[in-house]
Amino acid sequence: MIYRCFFWLACYFSLNVAAFCNPIVQINSSLGDFKIELFDEVAPVTVNNFLNYVESKRYNGTLIHRSVPSFVIQGGWLSFQSEINALVSIETDDPIINEFRMSNIRGTVSMAKQGGNPNSATSQWFVNLSNNTANLDGQNGGFTVFGRIVGNGMAIVDQMAKVNTYTLDGIPNFPLSNYSQGPLSSNNFVTISNVELLTPELALNYFDSESSELRLTLDAGSAGIATLALSVETAEPAVIFKLVLSSIQWLDDPVEGMATFNPATGSIFIPELSVGGVAAYKNLEFYLRDSENLLFVLSSYEEI
Repeated sequence: MIYRCFFWLACYFSLNVAAFCNPIVQINSSLGDFKIELFDEVAPVTVNNFLNYVESKRYNGTLIHRSVPSFVIQGGWLSFQSEINALVSIETDDPIINEFRMSNIRGTVSMAKQGGNPNSATSQWFVNLSNNTANLDGQNGGFTVFGRIVGNGMAIVDQMAKVNTYTLDGIPNFPLSNYSQGPLSSNNFVTISNVELLTPELALNYFDSESSELRLTLDAGSAGIATLALSVETAEPAVIFKLVLSSIQWLDDPVEGMATFNPATGSIFIPELSVGGVAAYKNLEFYLRDSENLLFVLSSYEEI
């Protein structure tokens, strides 16, 4: 809790508005590591609930206990206690209110809940493997999207989704690695070993070299204001970026220094861009090269 207070204070004093500093957590798993960007402005109660489990370390050692091809992988409920050779539920807090505002498209992270009770989510979360808008947005009050997988993290999630599944202790679709029959060991499970909140990038517009993403706060005129990401598609012969649909988080208020999108020309203008926490470029311009695939080309920039 103390660390999170410093997180928000750092965001506030650097940008004078906390809403533009999305928390990012790192997930370390038995199949690889990935990051989740949390949409605090869209689902504040849900994000706060998720971070409570992170900070109390209750997610450490939990299992991916559900995997349905082309649908979801799900975790945040069970751990495996090898000493007693049994699955054990983690301690959960009170259920939270439903905050459905964003669609369950591929790469988004949402809360699981009980059927027929929109306000029943506690600790379990899932990653959408496909566009589940038609299925999940319209039932049980809609499933709350509170984050998205960052960068190439979906490659790790897709690896998890390829693990064979079984019915274990009455739980269907339970992924188990290198298992045929007989006693289980810790190595058979897809395990989340550690979840931690990362230090924020204190810039309004910045390039994240680890995920190869541009993170922008952008004014799109009549369409609204949003934080979003553009991923690097190619660097040669031209630098081409693709809009990451799962990253779009609509905001209410403008802030000085935002990037702007001109729908008439299909161009993005970024007044200043940071790299590694340092202002590195200014007056960057991109033009929309492919509207169907949402591809933008970097056309000009100045070094600082």
